[in-house]
Amino acid sequence: MRVLVTTAPLHGHFFPLVPVSWALRAAGHEVLVAAPANFVEEIAATGLPVAPSAGAVEFADFMFHDRDGRRLDQPSDPAQRRQSSGRAWGRLAARTLDGTHDLVHTWRPDLVIGEPTEFAGAVAAATAGIPWVEHSWGLAVQPEYRPAAAVELRGECARYGLAGLPEPALRIDVCPPSVQRPGTPAGQRMRYVPFNGPAVLPDWARTPARETRICLTLGSMLPRHGLLDFAGMLRDWATALTRLGAEVVVGVADEVARSWSDLPPRVRATGWLPLHLVLPSCAAVVHHGGPGSLFTALALGVPQLALPQTADQFENADRMVAAGAGLRLLPAERTTDAVVTACRDLLAESRYRKNAELIAEENAAGPGPAEVVGVLERLVTASPWKEMA
Repeated sequence: MRVLVTTAPLHGHFFPLVPVSWALRAAGHEVLVAAPANFVEEIAATGLPVAPSAGAVEFADFMFHDRDGRRLDQPSDPAQRRQSSGRAWGRLAARTLDGTHDLVHTWRPDLVIGEPTEFAGAVAAATAGIPWVEHSWGLAVQPEYRPAAAVELRGECARYGLAGLPEPALRIDVCPPSVQRPGTPAGQRMRYVPFNGPAVLPDWARTPARETRICLTLGSMLPRHGLLDFAGMLRDWATALTRLGAEVVVGVADEVARSWSDLPPRVRATGWLPLHLVLPSCAAVVHHGGPGSLFTALALGVPQLALPQTADQFENADRMVAAGAGLRLLPAERTTDAVVTACRDLLAESRYRKNAELIAEENAAGPGPAEVVGVLERLVTASPWKEMA
């Protein structure tokens, strides 16, 4: 079986697809990942073969600009902002659709798997008469995304003879049921397997910490594209958190880590270091509410403080708090003292650790990627797409 995996050029969108991609290869299937050219090195570093679906497509180009390159005003209303994001994912698909279509019709996969905001793979699969599977990152994506992307892609769909965006033949859901948004359509359950990038495990992370350790990160997007001085915030928070008698491990881009000097002795700026290697030795984690950070912490049973800033980060944080696995501070509440106080509560109150561990057990009880490979094999064998091909 040949499987084409499609993704936006973003770590948080692609990394959740890596475990099932590895499982497919381990089962003897061919896997090829398609993404814009500026992201192919990151994909190749995971050991998966990759082909560019387009030239370089930067996040800001499609998220904050229209097709003609004009800067777009971002709506203040949350629902309208989600619709605006959906249109942006449609613009990304418009940039990658022809290349993805060519890959589907030359490489001839039996199946296409894509993350929820990558729509070019869905359209290309439909034109070839093969099934398309939507693979989640965590929570089901915002319901406004798909209709808004469909509006943006109306012309492309018509050009390829489609009435609109096709529905997936199957949805793979990696969110623990107790955390998932109520009313989300049922999908194929799969446990969330943390993968946050290739790395070398450092000596200090191999054994339990000698003192309380807190991990602090804002992911890969906010320090690059945020309008605020998030790197400065990280440094301030890390310094203040040492008042709790804790060692603070700061996950931040390598160039930012190298620029910091005179850090307190208990602050360790690691550069780019995957969370799944760090969190097992941590008593708590502070992050931005991105799905990779939040669901890695849930899968590993680590209490967390979410500091959401944009997009789905707010709902991710809300669902985590509702499940009792941690705390949340909104942007207006996000002072250094508030971060320290929240972390003090996380460390002092055992219920956060207990609830996080219960969710980790719930997650671990779900089918693994190897089991889901069998579901995908049966889908390809039994689906009407195979008869039409």
